[in-house]
Amino acid sequence: MADDTKDRLVFTALQLFSEKGYAEGSLDDVARVTNISKPTLYYYFPSKAHLFYQLSCLKSDEALVQLTEIGKEKDPLVRLRKLIRFQLENVTRDVKFYRYFFDHRPPLKNKSLKAELRGKLSQYSQFFYDAVSEAIAAKVLPPIDPFVAAHAIFGATFWIYKWYDPKRFNIDDVLNQLLTMISIQPGNDGRAAKKPRRETKSKKSGSSKSRATT
Repeated sequence: MADDTKDRLVFTALQLFSEKGYAEGSLDDVARVTNISKPTLYYYFPSKAHLFYQLSCLKSDEALVQLTEIGKEKDPLVRLRKLIRFQLENVTRDVKFYRYFFDHRPPLKNKSLKAELRGKLSQYSQFFYDAVSEAIAAKVLPPIDPFVAAHAIFGATFWIYKWYDPKRFNIDDVLNQLLTMISIQPGNDGRAAKKPRRETKSKKSGSSKSRATT
């Protein structure tokens, strides 16, 4: 029963914060929507930071399930493409969460919960490190440092929440350009590629410099 109550609070908070915004949402909102008393809510989650870290663990668990499936792909090139696509889709699907996570998340005093999330993120990054390492060994990537390469991919894909505009780009546009930047030719990653968006005449006339600094 206790686990059911906790799960109810977590999933309600995820939905509420996604709609209202992680910065604007509060524990009082969660208590009101779930009709659960504040003492009960604070028993499970002493602070908003505690609840947010629990949400982060939940999202990490969901991602790890999908990454495990992608990790079964034996071809290192196809696997790397799929991992980068997953990362792009995952971040752009919930831009509000990642904006709050990177820019505004509150500090947490609970060391065990912080360690739990850190462990999940370590597992998350290992999938990318392994794929990059195997792609280098298979010579589909140049002989670069896999640690640097994996973190460069993270920087390019996690940071997409700051600039991604679905009216201007689609995931395939971004994916293909990132692959080209790391010396991988765009190709089949198990999904049918979407046709690139056609730019308007006004965009075609814009300089490459203004496009890069937007």
